[in-house]
Amino acid sequence: MNITAAQTSEANRQNLKFTHPTDITNRFLPLGSLHRDILEGNEGSKTMRIERTMMPGTREFSVNGRKVSARIMEDREFENGKLFEVTLDYFAQADSGAVCYMGEKVDQYKGGKIVGHEGAWMTGEHDAMPGILFPGHPKIGDKFHSENVPGIAVESDEVVGVDETVTVRAGTFRHCVKIKEVVAGEDPEFKYYAPGVGVVRELPHGGDVQLVSHK
Repeated sequence: MNITAAQTSEANRQNLKFTHPTDITNRFLPLGSLHRDILEGNEGSKTMRIERTMMPGTREFSVNGRKVSARIMEDREFENGKLFEVTLDYFAQADSGAVCYMGEKVDQYKGGKIVGHEGAWMTGEHDAMPGILFPGHPKIGDKFHSENVPGIAVESDEVVGVDETVTVRAGTFRHCVKIKEVVAGEDPEFKYYAPGVGVVRELPHGGDVQLVSHK
């Protein structure tokens, strides 16, 4: 019986173990030491600003019958200077070193008022399991799902580079990992993760969003 890469990824996801889930020390996504990141740029004709701030406290999820605590990140997204979306993202680190995506609470804004919650999901709801946001030991060709909740949010990811040099407004970063993100029906997006920092550049179709501040 042949086992595909996707099946292997799913099996690994189902067998995730969490001993110290809030100690997020992954070299390329060290959220445990992050206070705040600010990224700015454009997506097509729109100017973009993203503010990512680690929040106090944790939230508990149930994974394979066990309670897992997750760290909380607030992600504020502005388009053309106006608040577009506020998301609370939940992350935990598995024993493999992978940073897992436990879910997201989404508020979408228009004219200063909440108008939707598209894409929101939580581990444990609708049979959702944690996604792999970033692998513990990335290698070119690694494939995984950061989100896999059919009908709500499905994203396929692949490591396509492990020694990239990236120059952005915050500086030059070497030995970056490049991830390709694919959502069905949309153009691929690429993200660069720098050692000791995290995301330093995002390349959506027709756009370029760069790290300008990291604390």
